[in-house]
Amino acid sequence: MKVQLEEKICVNCGLAFSWRKKWEKDWNQVKYCSQRCKKGGGKELLKSEILQLLKQRGFQKTICPSEILSDSDKKNKTKLEEVRMAARLLCHEGKIQITQKGRVVDPLNFRGPIRLKLQVLEKE
Repeated sequence: MKVQLEEKICVNCGLAFSWRKKWEKDWNQVKYCSQRCKKGGGKELLKSEILQLLKQRGFQKTICPSEILSDSDKKNKTKLEEVRMAARLLCHEGKIQITQKGRVVDPLNFRGPIRLKLQVLEKE
């Protein structure tokens, strides 16, 4: 019988991580999936830049994550991954959607090129 471990979303990279024995005593306070993420700091500036550009572009329009970066940083894979991490966090917050070929994808399980768009709010 396989035991399902409790999962959380890392506040830095937006990826899921599971409970580990070493976190047994302070699992409620664990926010980061690794030491690297803990040192990495938040993505608040990138998150606000993504939202600002999406709002400028207009509802139902999409942006490429590389549009957030300066021309000199667009080829930097590390910087691009930071933008993708910020996008995952915004997706978990319900503010944006991540799409591929026009379809919404799971923020935890996508590979390859993506586009970002504002979350569609359902009318009540």
